[in-house]
Amino acid sequence: MRIFDNLLYKVVSLLIACVLWAAAQGVTDVEQSLDVPIAVEKVPENLVVVDESAHEINLRLVGSRAALRQCAKQLQHYTVSLEGAKPGEARLSVNKEQISLPRGARIAARSPSTLTYVLETVVSKKVPVRADLAGELPRGYKLLRVSLDPKEIAIAGARSSVRNVREVVTDRIELPRLRESTVLESSVALGYPHVWRKDPDGGPIRVSVDIEPPPASPSDGG
Repeated sequence: MRIFDNLLYKVVSLLIACVLWAAAQGVTDVEQSLDVPIAVEKVPENLVVVDESAHEINLRLVGSRAALRQCAKQLQHYTVSLEGAKPGEARLSVNKEQISLPRGARIAARSPSTLTYVLETVVSKKVPVRADLAGELPRGYKLLRVSLDPKEIAIAGARSSVRNVREVVTDRIELPRLRESTVLESSVALGYPHVWRKDPDGGPIRVSVDIEPPPASPSDGG
């Protein structure tokens, strides 16, 4: 049969064609979109970032399939340094030269091309702590006093936010669940963004709730 004529030649030709096809698949450029998270570092100690235009950059990458697969593994984040920044707005270009790519890949486009950060001066102050009491004690029980230790804490943060903080509150304390005097440990809710407790290791707030139970009825004595 003619199909078997020059069989060895045909087999070799087929093998060469397969090799060439595989090679072409490896070198033919393709395009891929990749989102890379932004890592902000070296923010001056006296400043805090209160707004940022983006949390990641989108890269349009062109290259071989093998190179683009390597890009997805290699590009974990894009680093932005705010070293030397001052209060106000900082605009930084996304530097393609800063993005290290494997051989066989290149950046066709990036979005956004510019990153904007708004920074404010960090200030601190002391504010009182208020217990967040909810509901009422069971019938007959009387709330004598609520005391806190400490009664105030130091907070720090962005100037525009700190100036609006008049007090901080504890976790909610459900009075209907209480039947006796008790001491609770609580964190505090600051209520504003870009505000934190100045001493993060200051420990919890101790809330002492003193309760007077209802008077015993004559029948209770037997």
